[in-house]
Amino acid sequence: MELNEVFNIIEKNLSQTNSNLGFKKTGSEDNMLSFAGDLGLYRLVYYPDNTILAFECAYEDNGSETEYNTIARNLLDLNECDEREAKSISNDMLDEVERMFEVKKKVDLDKVKMPKSVSRTKAKNGTISYDVDSLANRFGALYPEFKNVIKQNVVDYGEFLPETFFLEHGNAKVLDIIRNGTEAEQKRLFKMLGEVFEDGTNEVQDVIGVTILGQMKNDPEMMAVADKYMSEYMAGPVHEINKITAKNNRYTKKLANPPAYKPKKKKSFNPTNALSEINK
Repeated sequence: MELNEVFNIIEKNLSQTNSNLGFKKTGSEDNMLSFAGDLGLYRLVYYPDNTILAFECAYEDNGSETEYNTIARNLLDLNECDEREAKSISNDMLDEVERMFEVKKKVDLDKVKMPKSVSRTKAKNGTISYDVDSLANRFGALYPEFKNVIKQNVVDYGEFLPETFFLEHGNAKVLDIIRNGTEAEQKRLFKMLGEVFEDGTNEVQDVIGVTILGQMKNDPEMMAVADKYMSEYMAGPVHEINKITAKNNRYTKKLANPPAYKPKKKKSFNPTNALSEINK
């Protein structure tokens, strides 16, 4: 089968999706078929030396300097390829285009469930510890205006990503209450954080100690408020963390641009360990 015949089959199969996403054909060379639109660019490139058809894409058009990333490779031996195999390859390419460029459909957040919290009784008696889902649930219960934001976080990532939620949304509320809230508001906030911290997994302790309260950056007035309500168990790590986050260092740079979230369980909580996780 000729390469142009394979390209014709692929192009035909892609036509409806290209139309939906606003992609138009920009070129067809001996070994390449390319498309572009407002969402980015992609191309199918055939490498005859190793009989590979590659799907490559980019999100920014920089002309001849555009940097494409190879997303998928399909074995394509033109001497053995028939129409059936060409259609199979075209379906693979269609899947890649949709996966990389399809705009997410709007989700009815009313039908999305909040992350589930561990019960207070089980957490207190040590049967099970509070986790990051528990923190999300209790934060949403305390501040209902954030429930849809939490749900959207779950929809976007397939799980609750605490660093993303708090750095982009939740911390603004927390810090405002510490600075400007009434005593009752401050007490409720630290009661919730304290309970989750003291009976929580090491992971959720890291989030509370570093990602949330570490953002006080050792501000004297905020630290004074925190000290009114934090237990001794919580106050020690929070103070140590704030001594570090108050400075412009590698840890604070990572906090400003956190790496992809990867849930991990550690054996015991330690402020240094918590901060070292950010630097990975």
